Amino acid sequence: MALAQRAQRRPSRLPRVRGWVVIAVATVALAVLGVRWFSGDDWRINAIEVKNNTGVPVEAIIGASALQGEHFQFADLDKAAKAVDDLPGVEAAQVTCVWNGQTLCTILIQPARAMAFWESSRGNVWNDYEGKLQRALDAVQAKLTIYVEEGEPPALTERVNPRLLRAMNELLAAQPAVTRYAYSHEYGLIWLNEDKWRVRLGDAPYDGVMSEKLKLARALRNQLKAQGVRPKVLDVRFVEAPYYIK
Repeated sequence: MALAQRAQRRPSRLPRVRGWVVIAVATVALAVLGVRWFSGDDWRINAIEVKNNTGVPVEAIIGASALQGEHFQFADLDKAAKAVDDLPGVEAAQVTCVWNGQTLCTILIQPARAMAFWESSRGNVWNDYEGKLQRALDAVQAKLTIYVEEGEPPALTERVNPRLLRAMNELLAAQPAVTRYAYSHEYGLIWLNEDKWRVRLGDAPYDGVMSEKLKLARALRNQLKAQGVRPKVLDVRFVEAPYYIK
């Protein structure tokens, strides 16, 4: 009798075992599907829109952000914005991303203000107020226009020399009406004054030196004109040793 009862009880355990197995298998399957879905292309950043950009190649902005193909949940938007912000021609950048079935990121650019446009026979570039350089693909509205008399313009891989950048800033403040200068690798910045004299200004090794050079150039101009001297070149690169060339 006891054997018969055991035989009757034994089959009753099988449905409970099968039920747990089905639940476990279903849970694992759903988890696998969920992981595959969450790591799938729908969550990858594959659409990036660049707004308010002027003068910087869109490909360069997207490439610098390093967002293409990144997962929506793990993308470092602050890092991406900082990388774009470091590009020449960009003063600031903001990155936002949204997911609504697919991921869309927007890079909002605040263009850098052009300080100087460099003209040369070997290509044109421009620099912002931080000294970052960008190739001039179109017309650029800059405060200064500088003609490179020989050789290459400033290299895109570097920033404008700090002494030269300081000189341009001081010239903008000291004589804002003058917007055109020449540049020589030997003599630095050159100003064609009202008498058509070439005034070699060089650069600015310390703060305030360009104002000193301009004052010296004007004082020498008045003195030479009073003496009837009409030089072609007035060199005030070194305020302690100016000279002129007829």
